[in-house]
Amino acid sequence: MSTATTPTTATTSPSSSLAVAVAVAVVVAPYEQIAENAQLFMDTLLDLHKSLGTKFAVPIMGGKALDLHRLFVEVTARGGLEKVIRNRQWKEIIAVFSFPSTITNASFVLRKYYLSLLNHYEQVYYFRRQLPPSVQVQAATTPPEEKSTDANQLPGSSEIWTGRWVTGSIDGKFDNGYLVTVSLGSEKLKGVLYHTPVETQRHNNAKSSTVARRRNRKRSRMAARDPFHPKPNRSGYNFFYSEHYARLKSLHRGQEKTISTRIAHLWSKLTEAEKQVYQEKGVQDKQRYNCEMLEYNKSSSAPKLK
Repeated sequence: MSTATTPTTATTSPSSSLAVAVAVAVVVAPYEQIAENAQLFMDTLLDLHKSLGTKFAVPIMGGKALDLHRLFVEVTARGGLEKVIRNRQWKEIIAVFSFPSTITNASFVLRKYYLSLLNHYEQVYYFRRQLPPSVQVQAATTPPEEKSTDANQLPGSSEIWTGRWVTGSIDGKFDNGYLVTVSLGSEKLKGVLYHTPVETQRHNNAKSSTVARRRNRKRSRMAARDPFHPKPNRSGYNFFYSEHYARLKSLHRGQEKTISTRIAHLWSKLTEAEKQVYQEKGVQDKQRYNCEMLEYNKSSSAPKLK
């Protein structure tokens, strides 16, 4: 396995990062050998990322290292990434991996990892195509802190996309951000861009502490009125919200509005089947609430002993 890179141009951006255009020539191993040999796959994948100058790390999903070789074989066995997306075959691939039920957005996460880690590799080793003569390589002057990537983290925050130029449009605007659509190759992705001014952050920090105090006082008053009153039922979205709130709170302290917006965005990305898991929890909690209310009303209407 040998690789060669030929630098052609270099420019420095205001953000002190270096964008280098390179032409990459890779001696291609047969796809059949790649599909059968996981070690050969990893060796050639690492070589390709080195030749491109891109960072590479094996992602973590469900507490385990993602089997990139298996992911590559499953996708290419179905004709490659574009066909998998077009034919909506991610659920078939997810079933092969047997991820834990706690991962609710596996198709979205797998697609992001494939785009960032395996898409160029697919072009070279599956389609046997030469990479385009100009490949943008982002080399930051200060490398970011190394972190393991878990599926519970927001996929869109992956550092592999930092500095990439994309074409897109603004679909809508809200406080401190925009709803956007961007094009990545033949795929169009919808997302959210955030921008929170420093003064707004300070204001939100003070505001959130006030809101928290009010909530605590309200809960105390409710408990003082009737501590035996059943706890109100929660909807499926409430369960989803609670699941992600604690994690996002540590990342966006004092930014309640931002947290709510991001959770809503995550919810909108779920498939109907994925939403059904939470909606069933909501139905069960509604049944629990109705049963407890029946018992509560019976006990409230019963004559009191003096």
